[in-house]
Amino acid sequence: MNRRSFLRALGASMAVGCGGASPALPTGSRRLVSLAPAITETLGALGAVARLVGRSDWCTSPPEVAALPALGSALTPDLERIAALHPDLVLVDGSRGAQLDELRALGRVEVLPWLAVSEVVASIRRLGALVEATSAAEALADRFSALGVAPPPSAPSVLWVLSGEGFDGGEIWYVKQNSLHGGALHAAGGRNAVARDVEGAPVLSVEGLLALDPHAIVALSTTKVDAALQAQVRTRWSDLSPLTAVREGRVGVVGGPAAAVGGPGLLGLVDELRAELVRIGA
Repeated sequence: MNRRSFLRALGASMAVGCGGASPALPTGSRRLVSLAPAITETLGALGAVARLVGRSDWCTSPPEVAALPALGSALTPDLERIAALHPDLVLVDGSRGAQLDELRALGRVEVLPWLAVSEVVASIRRLGALVEATSAAEALADRFSALGVAPPPSAPSVLWVLSGEGFDGGEIWYVKQNSLHGGALHAAGGRNAVARDVEGAPVLSVEGLLALDPHAIVALSTTKVDAALQAQVRTRWSDLSPLTAVREGRVGVVGGPAAAVGGPGLLGLVDELRAELVRIGA
């Protein structure tokens, strides 16, 4: 996955809340189309995958959704194929550029914002009400709520970068603290090195990174992490030896194919990140 696709999936700079849920929408909807990977994954966690009749091209979890029709995305929906499925409800996450008017012309659309921790908690609860799984949704929402707890001042400063294969000599894209993945970093025991809310693209120049000088650097990869990738990441960051994290060997990598999704699998990524911070001595 290239950087642009990675950032789009993560929602680091492109996703925004685009309005709340429509209170008139009925619960118990039986034929759902999900155009957001995080929503699809959450439906799986709530035991409601059987209600799905279609998914976005990017929805791969849980595995059984692979058998469903791929219908583009909220930005580029295949409107004819969606209409042919006669869904009761189309679920989207409010990404900027989503074709909401076009989708609403087909029927009911539910916008479930999925960027900040508070948005995700509310969206999980709303999704649980829609599929009549309120108890499971409440339990899952409680687990996500923990991502909103700020770390103590003594926590190590960590720059969680989006270049999963290591530094490539250009701008450094990073996980901002006012995002879902930013909450995951806090839950893992790290303090975001960019300790302020950032609107728009979270980008640092090399000069800005050197001035920041984080205690640790962790890359977020969308490929499986193994010893070879860990070595590659360390090698690619070695050119920035003035950085304390590089000089003292506190450079790591976490992730996997679903790292950017932001669904329930993110809770497992918290554990992985926590273990990686321990491994690199952060």
